Amino acid sequence: MFSAVHKFSGSLLLVILAFAYLTRMFNVYTPNGYMFDEVYHASTAKLIAHNDPRAFEWWNPPPEPDTAVDWLHPPLAKYTQALSIIAFGENSFGWRFSSVIFGTLTIMMVYHLTNGLFKDKKVALLAAGIASLDGLLLVQSRIAMNDIHVTFFILLTLYLYVRYRTNNQFSQLLLVGACAGLAAATKWSGVFILVTVLMLEAIRLITIVITTSGTFLNKKYTLKSVLRDSGIWIFALVVLPSVVYISSYGMMFAQGKSWKHFTDLHYQIWYYQTHLSATHPYQSVPWQWLLNVKPVWYYVEYLGAQRADIYASGNIVVFLTGLVAVIASILLIVRELTNTKKNWFKNGLKSLNQSTHLRLVLPYLLVWLPWSFSPRIMFFYHYTPAVPLLCILLAFWLKRLYKYSEIGVKIFWLVLILAFLYFILWYPHWVAIPVSNAIKDAIYLD
Repeated sequence: MFSAVHKFSGSLLLVILAFAYLTRMFNVYTPNGYMFDEVYHASTAKLIAHNDPRAFEWWNPPPEPDTAVDWLHPPLAKYTQALSIIAFGENSFGWRFSSVIFGTLTIMMVYHLTNGLFKDKKVALLAAGIASLDGLLLVQSRIAMNDIHVTFFILLTLYLYVRYRTNNQFSQLLLVGACAGLAAATKWSGVFILVTVLMLEAIRLITIVITTSGTFLNKKYTLKSVLRDSGIWIFALVVLPSVVYISSYGMMFAQGKSWKHFTDLHYQIWYYQTHLSATHPYQSVPWQWLLNVKPVWYYVEYLGAQRADIYASGNIVVFLTGLVAVIASILLIVRELTNTKKNWFKNGLKSLNQSTHLRLVLPYLLVWLPWSFSPRIMFFYHYTPAVPLLCILLAFWLKRLYKYSEIGVKIFWLVLILAFLYFILWYPHWVAIPVSNAIKDAIYLD
């Protein structure tokens, strides 16, 4: 089976992307009005589309009834939403189409990141296919929020980092830093991927110094040369992302706002995020995200004997089996780290530096675990950037099971079939397809 998949990998990728795009586009205009946090994001994207300075001001009254200006998040996602509004009008399709595009691109990045890590198109196609079946990625690709945008930039940053580690080209490290800046300019949680890269580079530097056998930028490295060229890392992974982030406020500066306004705005953002005491019926904590325990109810329309809902919830088959895959990868990393009796620290560090699974497990953990320390309320959609990484790890282990034994083949097909059936069953509740109240009460959430 896998040999045939490799032969038609390009065509199969297009099929997966077409499936992802069409399932995201279907009924995307429903509801016609704002849904959940679109009252902040979409209403502000409208202001940006009109070059209205209120988009960057925290003191104004609501621009429309029952809305508020979203000055709490960096503006990059709202720029793309504003372009979509300019192209398609101030309607639900206009402000959501940007998310559809970035949601589809996220599936594409799952493929390219997986292939870059494992050099295996079959695993890459499997990962992209699994990601296309997840409900959280689907729903966040159909709402005018910034989570699917930051997910795309996180995956792109990690993909560029994998390429950089393969080729050791300084220009690619610059791309990593610039893309990490774009992630942060979309949502502050995009900084998590920059922390990931810095940690992976720290492991690499320590390995180079201790083993004195590593290379960087195609040069032999010693402690002296590491210290001499440390400016490369500082510029690429600190200065450049900061410049990109500040540049994302270019529209604000072009409107005449000063540097003091920029710093005052960020003080307001920080104060609000650290002093918010509000509660919400659908707030949740990170451990609940792992098990798909507390989805967010975005929309409902009562239609007599029927109702239409939109829940931001995951594909439980993908979530649970993916969690098993994460644990398996962590155990594999530990085994690689300790699987030597001679020069344990030195050889273990070299193994850690070369670990492909570490480059997935570390970002997987870092894009959601830090939310555990957040002083404000949290929601299930904060887990969105972790889901593609979960799908990649699941794809790797499923393929390994498939090649391992006949039982592994049965597990492989069982997981894929159940994930697809769950997608079919829950798709109506992800895209507001009306179902009878009897079916809703028997199958779906209250």
